[in-house]
Amino acid sequence: MALPGDHKDPDRASPALSPRPGAKPIASLEEQERARWDAHHIQVGLAWLAESASGDRFSRYHAEAGIAAAHCLAPSFGETRWDKVAECYALLETLAPSALHRLNRAIAVAEWQGPAAGLAVLEGFEPPTWLTGSYMWAAVLADLHRRCGHDTVAGRYRAVAIESAPTQAIKALIARRGG
Repeated sequence: MALPGDHKDPDRASPALSPRPGAKPIASLEEQERARWDAHHIQVGLAWLAESASGDRFSRYHAEAGIAAAHCLAPSFGETRWDKVAECYALLETLAPSALHRLNRAIAVAEWQGPAAGLAVLEGFEPPTWLTGSYMWAAVLADLHRRCGHDTVAGRYRAVAIESAPTQAIKALIARRGG
């Protein structure tokens, strides 16, 4: 039986990690019901993306739109073309270098090829201090290490992610994801 505060049981998360009363919890991309996404706006966006593809120039906006399209065209999280998402993030790293693009590519690669492959994307990468001190970096590393079975390392990153998260809702999301 799980005890209060035992985060292995997401229904018994610590009250200190609960969002304000009445607030809806943040839904991760994996938890979202894609059938509830606005189909009309998705079609408009896809039409604009198709029109922009008729030119001879490729910009970061095309890569970003490609990522959004891969998510919108997939019937579910598991059916997302993670190879295409990873490819678009690799293009973004070239066109508009950013540590966040590397971090997001690691997430996409992990979904496509497994968590060890996602960690390999980050191996040897020296992120800027603003990222290493953020909940985003710690939360991704916690998730990838947890999925690889590195429970001790995952737990340390998870604690940092929860501590540095800017809102109670984000803290609750990180706690709910396990570790």
